[in-house]
Amino acid sequence: MKNGILDISFDMKSYEEKYLKEVVNLFTNTVHNINKKDYTKEQLNAWANKSIDLKAWKNRLKTSNTYLCMLEDEIVGFYICEDDYIDCFYVHHEHQGLKIGRFMIEQIFKNADNHGIKLLRVDASITAKSFFEKFGFKEVKENHIKRENQTLINYSMIKDMSN
Repeated sequence: MKNGILDISFDMKSYEEKYLKEVVNLFTNTVHNINKKDYTKEQLNAWANKSIDLKAWKNRLKTSNTYLCMLEDEIVGFYICEDDYIDCFYVHHEHQGLKIGRFMIEQIFKNADNHGIKLLRVDASITAKSFFEKFGFKEVKENHIKRENQTLINYSMIKDMSN
């Protein structure tokens, strides 16, 4: 404990298939619990359908650069980052406010720096847009994504890493 604040330390690890269900549940539950202030129930169901296609997720996670943020033995966040593009970035809905997102974005920044990446891109939800703005991302375009007869709004954003 530092200055009366609980000192929590997180670890990052590469995705392993044994975490498949936990990652998918984290994604689905976070979308439905955190994003409900900005999207309708129908939009949330189109984005993160509760009838999960585990085979598709298994394939996606196995073939991408997926990293898990761990608090002891529990996954509290995950992201997928392919070169300069942050494809997924989710913090467990029950662990918001613990600086997990900050920890994960700092890992992405370190990795980008180590690989000479000068520009990072993300398509951020309405809910996540302000988070990414805090870390220097700028909106370049508003997107209207059609999914299951629903239109979802998100924002293409970039961060210049050369500053």
